[in-house]
Amino acid sequence: MDASLPVLNRDEALGRLEGDVELWNEIRTIWLEDIGSLMDGVAKALQTQATDGLRRAAHALKGASANVGATRVAAVAKQIELASVSGDWASLTNFVANLASEVDEAKRQLGEA
Repeated sequence: MDASLPVLNRDEALGRLEGDVELWNEIRTIWLEDIGSLMDGVAKALQTQATDGLRRAAHALKGASANVGATRVAAVAKQIELASVSGDWASLTNFVANLASEVDEAKRQLGEA
């Protein structure tokens, strides 16, 4: 994950939404409501070492996070998605721990937005 990325890039997300702040707020609300279940999917796939399940869960989380502008979450989810095929569960465990940390910070910032 690129540490130079902002946790939240609202302008980038708004650019994809043609500046529609109301729509971004709706997406933000949905992300905040759904992030727990998205993370549960990642955690369960990691725990059961389900390679394809982890790839799919990370992909879903990546897309949802990119839509709201949670750039670091999306970047780490992309790392997990790409690395899931390796079967290197020690590295994947570290990626998921990093993901959880980034999700916590994104939740904080999106909750204040």
